Formats: sequence, C-alpha cells, structure tokens
Amino acid sequence: MTHGDASIWGCWRLTGKPGPSTVILGTGGPPLNFTRILIVDDSPTVCEFLSRGLTDKKYQTLQATRMEDALKHGGQLVDLIITDIIMPGMDGYEGIRRIKRNWPDVPVIAMSAGAGEGGRDKTLLKARNIGADAILQKPFSIDVLTEKIEYLLARRGGESKTRVLIVEDSTVQRKVMRRMFEDGRHEVFEAETAEQALASREIVGVDLLVTDIFMPGEGGLSVIQKIRKNWPNIRIVAVSGGWKDDKQGEQGLSAAEIVGADAGLKKPFSPDELFAVVDKVLAREGHALDTDGTALPA
Repeated sequence: MTHGDASIWGCWRLTGKPGPSTVILGTGGPPLNFTRILIVDDSPTVCEFLSRGLTDKKYQTLQATRMEDALKHGGQLVDLIITDIIMPGMDGYEGIRRIKRNWPDVPVIAMSAGAGEGGRDKTLLKARNIGADAILQKPFSIDVLTEKIEYLLARRGGESKTRVLIVEDSTVQRKVMRRMFEDGRHEVFEAETAEQALASREIVGVDLLVTDIFMPGEGGLSVIQKIRKNWPNIRIVAVSGGWKDDKQGEQGLSAAEIVGADAGLKKPFSPDELFAVVDKVLAREGHALDTDGTALPA
C-alpha cells in the first residue's frame, strides 16, 4: 500500500493512483474526534459533501468512489463505513457482505436514493437484511447522519441505551408510557399512528416497539406484521385495553402474537408489569424502577 503524502492534516492518498477511484483522507484542520469514517459512493460530489459535513463535526473521513478500493483498506483503518448501494462494479450489497465477513465489528450505514430495482424502500430493506446496521434515504442532512453515527458508535462501545418506539393514538397514554421508560436506560420515540411509525426514520435502529392494537388507520396488527417482516430483530410488545367486550380484547392480543408480537399486555398496567414483559422479550435482567409508579390508564 502506497501512502503518498501521509500528513494527517492534508489529503492522504491510500491507493497511490490519483484518479476517479482514489481513496482520500479528507480533513479540514486538526480534528477533535479521532473516529475515522470511510465514505463509499461512486459520486465524488456526494463523497465530498459528506466528508465536509462530517469534518465540520470533527470526524476524520476517508473517501472511495469504488467498493473494490474501499475493501482494500476499509475495516483495518476505520471505525465506521457509510456506503451507497447502487454503484458500478461491485455494488453496496456485495460490499456489505464482505465488510461484515471480514470486519464484523465495524458498523455500516447504507444509503440510497432508490435507483435500484424495486425502488428506494426495497433497496434499503435488502441492504438492512444483508447486514447494514442502519439505512438512510437520500437526501438526508448531516445532522441526521451524525445522529446515526453516534448511536452506532455508542452501541459498539457498549454505552448505548435501549431504543424504544411507542405507537399509540392516545396522547395521554403515550406520555404515561414515555414517562415509564425515561429512566436513563432507554431512548424513547413516539408515533401517533401505524403509518407515522413505519415512515419514521427512527424505525432504523429501534430495539423495542410498544404498540397499541386498535388505532385509527392501519392499526397495530398491520404495523406488527410489517415490522416483523422488514426488521425481524426488533422486539415487539402489543398493548390494548378499554374494550367493551373483554373477549374482543383478548382475541386482539392473541392475534397480535400470531402475526408477530413477542408479548401482549392488557391495559391498564403498572411500570412493574410493563418491565416484567419488556425485560423478558429483551432477554435482560430485571429492571430497577426509577419511575413514580404511575399506572397506564385503560
């Protein structure tokens, strides 16, 4: 490997062959963050845009316009890889497979504008299923990208919180559940409807979904089915209550488990009851409650 000018504050050419496939270390001055990120995109414009944005956030960046070049140096030099999916030569799918085979501990963020067969959603879903740790729909902001990077690096370092998405059409009940989870161990996101939950960028990287079953629009059973199909690693707790007919409610919770929920919980429930279920589905040790003991209303 030829390093050329190895000054960390300038451009570091790792291939030794300047041109469209050159891998370049881009910086904008002495970095405060020694995390190094590899950007792989066949568009030099995209590489430069992301590099400048991440440099402003005090990350060090390397760029590669071909996956073949990125793989020569990738996991040995970097802490995280951001890759496009649809590219000439080796595409992002194969690149992700090889990265995860050779450097399984290096997080990968896949990005796409949807030029592939089946459009953006299917392209990103396939990347996620192959092994990408997170996915992003182009266009996106540097702040959104930075949030994903920080989450993945924290998770890699063992410092991460459990990310919880609450789907509930009742504002009061959403607030009560959020308060139950706000204990220092969880990061909480909310959605009022199933449609909102499925469209949320927070769905990527969520560890636990807590969803009501009976809601306007698509409803909880539909969101459970789609989450289980598209993101099988997300644990799901279905909740429901306030039924006129107890039999209807029990049938709803049973149906939720049939379509993919890991557990069901009848409203109203206390923090103790909620975390007994959550700890079980997440396969973690018992939860020490820091909440005020408020029970969820029916």
